[in-house]
Amino acid sequence: MKRKTTLSILAALVLLTASAMQAQVTVSTYAGSIRGYQNGSLLEAKFTNLEALFFNGNDLYVSDYNNNAIRIITPDGMVNILALVNRPIQMTLADDMLYVIQGESSHNQNRINRVSMKTGAVTLMYEYGVYNHSKGLCSDADGNLYVSEDHSVYKIITATGERILFAGGGGTTFGFVDGTGSEARFMWPGHMVIDTSGNIYMAEGGNHAVRKITPTGVVTTVAGGTEGNVDGIGTAASFNVPHGITIGPDGHLYVSDMASHTIRKITLPEGVVTTIAGIAGTIGNDNGSGSNATFRVPHGLAFDAFGNLYVADQGNYQIRKISFAPTSVSTAASDKEYHLTTKEGEIGISLSGKMYVQVYSLVGASIYNGTLSAGSHQIPAKQGIYMVKVNGTTEKVVVR
Repeated sequence: MKRKTTLSILAALVLLTASAMQAQVTVSTYAGSIRGYQNGSLLEAKFTNLEALFFNGNDLYVSDYNNNAIRIITPDGMVNILALVNRPIQMTLADDMLYVIQGESSHNQNRINRVSMKTGAVTLMYEYGVYNHSKGLCSDADGNLYVSEDHSVYKIITATGERILFAGGGGTTFGFVDGTGSEARFMWPGHMVIDTSGNIYMAEGGNHAVRKITPTGVVTTVAGGTEGNVDGIGTAASFNVPHGITIGPDGHLYVSDMASHTIRKITLPEGVVTTIAGIAGTIGNDNGSGSNATFRVPHGLAFDAFGNLYVADQGNYQIRKISFAPTSVSTAASDKEYHLTTKEGEIGISLSGKMYVQVYSLVGASIYNGTLSAGSHQIPAKQGIYMVKVNGTTEKVVVR
């Protein structure tokens, strides 16, 4: 009993710490107005049943499910049509081409399309096969695809078109079992995302869980497993039909909890689940702080190059934008021994003494690694998000 009480106290402390370190969240309407099918400026554009979002550079690609279209939002704030695809679902990038699941009204006979991002030309990939109830699609560093079907995940070797059962029982076999390859069991996988190490993270609506699949096919449960909207650690947390999922610039997972109408965050590897935006069980279209904003059946998620999170708010026919601002807790003290600034094309570092400095991109590419003397220094950097580590302390900076 004493051990259980101690663990409960530790869990509470972890959640309190995660909440205290949480950035200030602001939700706004980025694009869309009312249901329809119209191009134009951000707030003039109209969508119907948004399913998924995908950034390539500064261009935002949108699966406009009921309008049978892939829409593109360019940096100048204009919404246009890239390609016509029947009921498009999740998208992914491989070999400089956009791949997208083509849906059907019966949710059967799904196929994969390849779309040129330059011309919008669509190629139906017959050799990749037919799938049922497919919602998730992602690609690895070699350009191979991973697609969900019913209660399983298949790997497609794009060079040959070979289809391999990667995880799950195949066919209509379902359940909730961790394990390796065909030993594992799923129930209605949603969107999937892959990290730089080749691990796949899945929002699994049927089991109200978030699962992880390693490159060798080992399946584990990251968080959830029961229906609800409780924040917590690992399986102590609960979800209500999680659907969209993405990896943030901080390396953690962000999930759209569809039937709770909220956006959740899961820290890795600890598995601490917190609600960052939306009110569980409340449907609405209110902007404002994360705890006051409301959504209606949120689906796909995507981060831009500046660390803003975009939400396909399906029931409101809009794309919502979540901006993060560090709180005073996560902002370094004013008397620290270094100071960071950014401007176009560079990161500025002012040091009070000789210090070891590392600068690297979100995918781990080293930009600078060495010891700097006291004084001001400039490190060239392209537009994007970087992690700066000074004497063991790491901060995120954005170069615009």
